[in-house]
Amino acid sequence: MAAVSTAVARTPVARTPTAALAGQRRSVAARALPQTSTRGDPVELASAVARLDAHVARVGGADLYVATEDATAAVDVMVRSKNIGGTLDECLARSDGVWEVCVMPHMLRLSAPLGITFRPVRYSLKDGKIRSDVRFRLPGGVVRGWLSSSGSVKATARSDHDGAAIDLVFERFWIDLDDGDAPKDFVDCVSAVDKAVDAVGKAGFLPSFAFFPVHFFDAKSGTCVFEFPPLRSNIAAKRVGDVEETLKF
Repeated sequence: MAAVSTAVARTPVARTPTAALAGQRRSVAARALPQTSTRGDPVELASAVARLDAHVARVGGADLYVATEDATAAVDVMVRSKNIGGTLDECLARSDGVWEVCVMPHMLRLSAPLGITFRPVRYSLKDGKIRSDVRFRLPGGVVRGWLSSSGSVKATARSDHDGAAIDLVFERFWIDLDDGDAPKDFVDCVSAVDKAVDAVGKAGFLPSFAFFPVHFFDAKSGTCVFEFPPLRSNIAAKRVGDVEETLKF
C-alpha cells in the first residue's frame, strides 16, 4: 500500500496542540507509516495460521462450505493483527498465484439456505492482473457452470482509509454453462448472450464492490485475509498453486 504523506500546518501561537490537532497528527502519522502493524501476540498469530492450515488439510482443500468455528476464530486473530508482512506494494509483489477461498461468511449465509453452492471461489493473480473463476451449482444441479471476470488489482487510490487496502477493477465478465475443471476464457465469448452477460456485469459492478481492506498476508504459508466492506465480511484465501502459462486474463 502506498503511504500517504500529508502536511500538517504549524501554528505559532499554541505550544500545546489541541486534542483535535493531536488526533489529526496521529492519523497522519498512521497513514505515513508502512502498513506493517503486528498487533497481538506473535505466538497466538502463528497458532492461528497453523490452525487454518490444519483445517484446510483436514477437509481436503479450500471450501467455504465446511468452515468451522475454529477456522473462523483463527481468521479473526489474523484480522486483529493487521499484519501483512511488509508494505502493501511488497505484499502485492508476492501475491502472484492461484488462491482459493476457505472462509467466506457472507457467501455461506446467503447461498447455503437456498441450496446454491459456489465452490471453488478462485482468484488467479499475475503481474497486477486478476481473474476470478467461481463454479456455481443451483439446487438439483439443473443449472451449473462458472462465473468469471478479469481485470486489475492495485493499491487503493482512496484517501479516506488508514489501513492496507486494494482496488479490484474488473473489466470483463462472462459465464460458462459447462462446469468442467477448466472454465472457458473471455476470448471465446463471441455470442450475443456473451456480450449481454459482459454488459450486465459491467453495469452491476459498483465502486463499493471494488474496495477491499487487506488485514493479513503471509507469503510463506500462502494465507491472505481481506474484507468485503458492504457486508463487513472477512474472507480468507489460501494459495493453492501457480498460474498456468495458458491462462488468459
